[in-house]
Amino acid sequence: MTDRDEFGRSDDWEDEYYRARDHATDPGDGPPPEPASRERPRPRRWVIALALLTVFVLGVVGGVVADRYLAVGCRTCAPPAGIGVPLVGTLESTADGLIAVRTPEGRLVPVRTSPATRVVDQAQRPGPVTGLARGTRVSVLGVPDADGVLTADTLGVPG
Repeated sequence: MTDRDEFGRSDDWEDEYYRARDHATDPGDGPPPEPASRERPRPRRWVIALALLTVFVLGVVGGVVADRYLAVGCRTCAPPAGIGVPLVGTLESTADGLIAVRTPEGRLVPVRTSPATRVVDQAQRPGPVTGLARGTRVSVLGVPDADGVLTADTLGVPG
């Protein structure tokens, strides 16, 4: 017979307790609770819209900047109007050594002239370029100077 204490436990009650716990088949209260989820909440719609707008704006700005700087030395790009391709428009004004041509798109393009500028017309036209009337349809061929202003070599007046 084993000795029992005042609570009715045997002397080796601790051994029995731990042995029973290690070999228990009864899960007791069940598995421990799951730890709290550390999942981030979904972003709001305005955050997503703002992110997409930012990406779009950066793409457009990057494209414009790249187009301006990368097309400078482009050998396959068409030359600007007036250099190899005639600048066609309407004569708006003439002054000493400078004429203004309005393109069909509505841009006003300044063009330098010189005494060497030839006026090519169906009919013979005496006098310099300044003798042309405002509103005359013209076609200009020339080269850009250091300022970027087109200097006319030939000014054609279609008939």
